[in-house]
Amino acid sequence: MSELVVLDLSYNRNLSELPEDISDLVSLQYLNMSKTNIQCLPLGLRELKKLRYLNLEFTWNLSSIVGVSSLLDLKVLRLRGSGVSLDVSTVEELQVLEQLEILTLGIGYDSGLVQFLSSHRLMSCTRDLEISGLQLQSSGISFSTTMNNLQYLDFLGCTISEIKIDMTYSPDLRNLTSPCFLSLSDVYVQGCKSLRELTWLMFAPSLTYIDVESSEQLEYIISKEKSIVGEESGMVPFLKLKFLRLSNVPELKNIYWSSLPFPCLKTIIAIGCPKLKRLPLNSKSGLEGEKGLIIRYREKEWIEGVEWEDEATKTRFLSSCVKV
Repeated sequence: MSELVVLDLSYNRNLSELPEDISDLVSLQYLNMSKTNIQCLPLGLRELKKLRYLNLEFTWNLSSIVGVSSLLDLKVLRLRGSGVSLDVSTVEELQVLEQLEILTLGIGYDSGLVQFLSSHRLMSCTRDLEISGLQLQSSGISFSTTMNNLQYLDFLGCTISEIKIDMTYSPDLRNLTSPCFLSLSDVYVQGCKSLRELTWLMFAPSLTYIDVESSEQLEYIISKEKSIVGEESGMVPFLKLKFLRLSNVPELKNIYWSSLPFPCLKTIIAIGCPKLKRLPLNSKSGLEGEKGLIIRYREKEWIEGVEWEDEATKTRFLSSCVKV
């Protein structure tokens, strides 16, 4: 067994612990324990000095990763969906891993949140981040402009007033005239109170999927007032967007203030958005899709009240509106 390089224990619901003699697997480089009932990491894990990949995603019973800092060659650490609390000691464990290249995790309002968000290196290697239950109504939350590797970002049940971009590590972006979330493809916002706009999405040029649900005070996806810098730089948002879902967003007034090309957009879903009267479309929007752009809606009075840019736009898109 000392020659074993790969060990995949994923989906083993009966697995709640590992034996201490796992330390005998001195050649192990890949260990996957995702979707198991593992409760703690054995002390022997610290002896796996060649380990490069450790997957602990969706290990709900796991509350600590104490000792992971001993795995100095670790390049991939997946923690999303685990029960690991992001306290100060956990952040310190992560900061020791200088070879870390890929990190996924879910965090709430834990004591180490500020330290994590202010760590340039940890943020730059984060690929998948879920933030839930955050209570920062007065100050909002700031993300570094260096999060160029982040691909998936979820906000669940948070009370935050604003999502901001921190330019501390990018003085050349002080005026924020160029994209900064270069790899971000999927954003999901669900049950976020106090949030009024998502203007920062303008600086994520690779977005393909946006899903906003049950955010009672959200008024704008991109606010014209707050996006003035991006507008002046000539940035056109959502050039790669394929899917946009807006559900139960009663105060939403606008997605964008003028029409957009949406060359890749295939689906818009608008449900429970009574104040959304205009869609940022013209007769040339969404032309590159194989079957064209489909607009799905639930309320008849909503689709009847949509104010189209002109008759050509109305003629083109009314035929592709589908009641769900």
